[in-house]
Amino acid sequence: MKIKQETRDKFLSALQKVFYAIKIHSDDCGELCGGLNEKELFIIDYVGQNKYVKMSNVAEILDVPLSTLTNIVDKLVERKYLSREHSGDDRRVINLMLGDNGKAAYEIVCTRKTRVAEKLLSRFSEKDQATFIEQMNILASKLGER
Repeated sequence: MKIKQETRDKFLSALQKVFYAIKIHSDDCGELCGGLNEKELFIIDYVGQNKYVKMSNVAEILDVPLSTLTNIVDKLVERKYLSREHSGDDRRVINLMLGDNGKAAYEIVCTRKTRVAEKLLSRFSEKDQATFIEQMNILASKLGER
């Protein structure tokens, strides 16, 4: 299907505004959580959601080498956002869990995400909420394609 240039330009402008808004919320949340950057915040959120996570899984999701992740995790462990332990089954496997500061930060992240979702979704009817979520999933899927 052919796309009009005007439609494409409006889409790109809207997408840029969404990215900027997400960045602002992420930066604000990072500050509230003790000065965490975007990657650190993502790791805290991911570990918080999954409770007990292999470092290799986090490296894969972030698409960073394990050595890079190790540097980030070292800082988060030092600041008590994460703790790590070797797997009992395979000493090469390192698992991450939230530390005390990480649990507090994760609560802030969850609260902020809930507020944003409620603020955004409350503007739509239930039917439109379902449509919006479906379209967001399609957008995420298409943006994730390489």
